Amino acid sequence: MFCIRTHSPIDHLLGGGISTGLITHIYGGAATGKTTLAMQAAGNLSREGYQTLYIDSDNRFSFKRFSQIFPNENSLERLTLIVPRSLDEQSEIVSILEAYVSNRTKLIVVDTIASQYRKNLHPETYFSSRREVVEKQLPELLGLCRRRRDLAVLILNQAASKIDDEKESQIVPSMGGDLDKFSQVTLRFSTTGVKSVGKAEIVGHYQSRNGSVFYRITNGGIGFVDSETGKKLSEVEVNVS
Repeated sequence: MFCIRTHSPIDHLLGGGISTGLITHIYGGAATGKTTLAMQAAGNLSREGYQTLYIDSDNRFSFKRFSQIFPNENSLERLTLIVPRSLDEQSEIVSILEAYVSNRTKLIVVDTIASQYRKNLHPETYFSSRREVVEKQLPELLGLCRRRRDLAVLILNQAASKIDDEKESQIVPSMGGDLDKFSQVTLRFSTTGVKSVGKAEIVGHYQSRNGSVFYRITNGGIGFVDSETGKKLSEVEVNVS
């Protein structure tokens, strides 16, 4: 099994990096660093001579941001960007994705998996659109991972709020727990009370791994939090709990 390193605190959280042969699912609110982390993974793979297939369902991939993280490099030459215009087109792309995979392909990113689905959220298409993702795209991606154990699939997903029985708001992945049935690793990204500092937490792991880390979003990507800030945030969490 090959670990894709992002050179961020997430590598430590996952025990080395994003593992191949698996689906890793990351969900969280806007501006929590999900896409930045995916760019870091792709850029670092490019440095090692490997390729990434990037399905940009949001149509928001920022070449400027990528170049900010990897200045003066040709990392984009090993990144294939695919932009579906509809949910049907996204499903079709996923169904033939293996044809795009070469011996140098190590990573497939779907950013975000529920974007096209959410565009059709009205009573007449809600369940059919959800099935389009859950019953077609996710099994295809999981099957691809199982056939190509040297390949990682990174699924980025939006977050939604849910009120539990005790009337407390919880951050859950868009489309509920459907993605967890197909994902071997699930992470939740969330904001903290400190500007540009987020928290990554393992929600599910095939090896029952757990834990969390704080990270800082910088011009150079997802970086480490200084020890003083990390200590203060940890103390706040302890006091709240």
